[in-house]
Amino acid sequence: MTTTLIQRTLLAAALAASAAGAQAADFIFNGQISQHNDVVQIDFSVAAPTTVKLWTDSWQGGLNVDPLLTLFNANGSLVVGGSNDDNDSIGSGQGYYDAGLSLLLAGSYRLTLTAASNEAVGPLLANGFSYSADAPIALADWTQPSSDINKGDQKGGFWQLHLDGVTMAAAVPEPASYAMLLVGLLAVGFMAGRRKLG
Repeated sequence: MTTTLIQRTLLAAALAASAAGAQAADFIFNGQISQHNDVVQIDFSVAAPTTVKLWTDSWQGGLNVDPLLTLFNANGSLVVGGSNDDNDSIGSGQGYYDAGLSLLLAGSYRLTLTAASNEAVGPLLANGFSYSADAPIALADWTQPSSDINKGDQKGGFWQLHLDGVTMAAAVPEPASYAMLLVGLLAVGFMAGRRKLG
């Protein structure tokens, strides 16, 4: 093999490896919300234009809250067609009030999951949501607009979210998590300082 052929082979292998690293994947996130105005945030990216499917399968016949999905781009602007309260036709396991989106996307995004009707107030994520200014109400004490008052349903806070066709995805920690991390780091620093003095 000549040097040029070796270089081309190595370059082709490197490009193939980087392309393999950018392949679309499926991600599943789940957790619990406890208040009517909680906002779950997931960041994800899509390497090349792809039809991405985003859906919940957590309504579970009214056991849990009626979820609402809202999609923002990397600049925090609402994506056209990027909000849905009820669409059970996107993925498996969805119930009647589950949310779903199917969009052609490329780039970086932030997806929010809230309890319906906690909708985005304006075209920017920074504008907040309908219930952002409300004092938090525990789900067990809140009557969600879509609930059946005769059944006392939609009191559970379990949520599950599927992202199909994205390259990378990660949950955005809540501010309280950052605060706990900071307190922990300060405590470790304080203890380390006391050991030095002692």
